[in-house]
Amino acid sequence: MTSRYRFLWRRLMQIKINYKAVPRPLFKVTQNISLPCSLGFSLLTLIGLEKKLNAEDELILTIKHCVLFIQRCEYDKAEQLLHVALKQAQQMQHQSGITYIYDVMANLALEREQYDKAKQLFIAVSQRIMADGATEDDLRVIHMSIKLARISHMKKEYTTAQLGYDWCLEKLNSAILRNPSEENKMLLAMAEDWYGRLFLDCNKYELGFNYMQSAYNRMTSFTDIDKEHLVVQLNDLGTVCDRIGKIDESIDYFTKAIDLGKQIPDMPDLGVFYVNLGRAYIKKNMFDIARKSCGHAWRLGVMMKNNNVKHEAELCIKEIKDNS
Repeated sequence: MTSRYRFLWRRLMQIKINYKAVPRPLFKVTQNISLPCSLGFSLLTLIGLEKKLNAEDELILTIKHCVLFIQRCEYDKAEQLLHVALKQAQQMQHQSGITYIYDVMANLALEREQYDKAKQLFIAVSQRIMADGATEDDLRVIHMSIKLARISHMKKEYTTAQLGYDWCLEKLNSAILRNPSEENKMLLAMAEDWYGRLFLDCNKYELGFNYMQSAYNRMTSFTDIDKEHLVVQLNDLGTVCDRIGKIDESIDYFTKAIDLGKQIPDMPDLGVFYVNLGRAYIKKNMFDIARKSCGHAWRLGVMMKNNNVKHEAELCIKEIKDNS
């Protein structure tokens, strides 16, 4: 899988919680980690922009600089340059270039949690590609619809979000029957993952877990996927299992997350996984193993200067002392 097909949902799947001194998993899902920004499934290939413009064209160079700023999380610079690129495309009357720039703007707005702005832009992109002949079964239209459902979810418009996800899943399952391409499967995994997280927010943990597990199983079959994405997904599955009382399964997921996370240099959330594993062992009254896990989390917190992990590990160790 090329870089343009990195999983954009990796940076958009945050479940916000507050750290509390209670025996529970951290439910840690990191949104803004240093991975490619939300440009996955880029319309650059899907609308054939690169084929229509020379690689040295001024517009292409401007867009590439925009993407570079986004990858560096220099969002203000990216937005300013995107408006320059849009003006260039409009002066050239390059319709596919305009569409692509709107798409990048929409993803940037979604990245910055500017949901109303992102919604307007994604709708504009959908309208433009449909005016160019795309139908509602077109992969690009479904892609936009998934993002619009995600925006409704983030705005807590849960009924609208559910209707959107249901429509997208129906279209994607039909598309895969016709063409089981990896692109179609990637979109389905993204939709399932986001849909699962919607159910978590609605306290429907069993249903949410089923969708997230299905998404994870699809992810593991892809030819190229970031290990860091899989690690976070494993931790989240373990957290949901803990919430619904499946402690043995949660331990299995946390352990897999740790084992895979060790293969990633400077994995930022590794300490989180150790705390979660320790708390799961506390629930089984296996205090020696829990103490070892939380102690390791504390050391990682100190080494990586992560005060949240260090604090949670200290709470975990205190709980062990109080109960053992």
